[in-house]
Amino acid sequence: MGDLLARRRELVSARAELLDRPDVALPGVPGHVVASWRRSIAGGVDPAMIVNRFHPDLDTGSRLVRCARPVMEQLVEQVAGIGVCVALTDHRARLLVRLDTDAVIARSADVNAFAAGFGYAEGAVGTNGVGTVLESGRPVHIVGAEHFVEQLHDYACAGAPVRDPATGRIEAVLDLSCRAEHSSPLLLSLVRSAAARISDALLHDRDPAQQALFDAYARTESRTRRAVLAVGRRTVLANTAMQTLLDAGDHAALTDHARFLLLRGPGVDDRVDLPSGTRARLRGAVVPVGGSVAGLVAVVTLLREPDGGGPAGPVAATPRSDAGG
Repeated sequence: MGDLLARRRELVSARAELLDRPDVALPGVPGHVVASWRRSIAGGVDPAMIVNRFHPDLDTGSRLVRCARPVMEQLVEQVAGIGVCVALTDHRARLLVRLDTDAVIARSADVNAFAAGFGYAEGAVGTNGVGTVLESGRPVHIVGAEHFVEQLHDYACAGAPVRDPATGRIEAVLDLSCRAEHSSPLLLSLVRSAAARISDALLHDRDPAQQALFDAYARTESRTRRAVLAVGRRTVLANTAMQTLLDAGDHAALTDHARFLLLRGPGVDDRVDLPSGTRARLRGAVVPVGGSVAGLVAVVTLLREPDGGGPAGPVAATPRSDAGG
């Protein structure tokens, strides 16, 4: 306990120094914590109190929650010996569901507005095991006064991103929170493993059409370094090359055009003029499932019309600096 209190004093002093001199170096504080503190200061987070919003319109019965709940229940059993909250948020740091190992930690979480419907984005609550995961894109373990807001200094939290298995984008954050004196590096290991299991559950929780489209996309993507786009009735998959190839408006227009091509037969080789003036070529195939169509998987290249109006030639699929979605 003495070491914990001494460390808390060190961190409180370091944070006060940073608030007074934003450019000061803090060698005794982990780099990811300092970076988060700086973002918290820049975002105007109040270090004295939690100020977050309640969101009444969250989908707590979503596919994400359905896939995560069994994993969360297993986590509760694994850490039942200490007071722990197991929480799942969406990609905007809004709590969807929280499970608790005992009533004491549940009351503490409620007092700190760490409850279903409330947001825990770093820009609102400062350094924490949800918002800081979303800002950094990686698992974090925030202990005691590493939290930016004083109201959270008695707690520790370990959070890990839950990524969409097809796109790699963060769909959720899984968080374990407890009293700081109960913290252990084991919490970070547990939450990372559990987040991976939720991602795996999302991968396998698909209807036959979605699974057929994903399988065809994965096969195509594994055979090329070019941009690959897969479009179904309700699904869009894109590899990194595709995500960086076009801006958001062109990407949306190309997706809409790909859905139109679903009706045109098994093979696809088409050119389309996009809103920005860019011309793109889609070469691929429709993906059948049973007696219907699951979607379309295509390799996408940008085209350049040569002088003289001859056939278009491909342009290397290099990322654009204004790339989006």
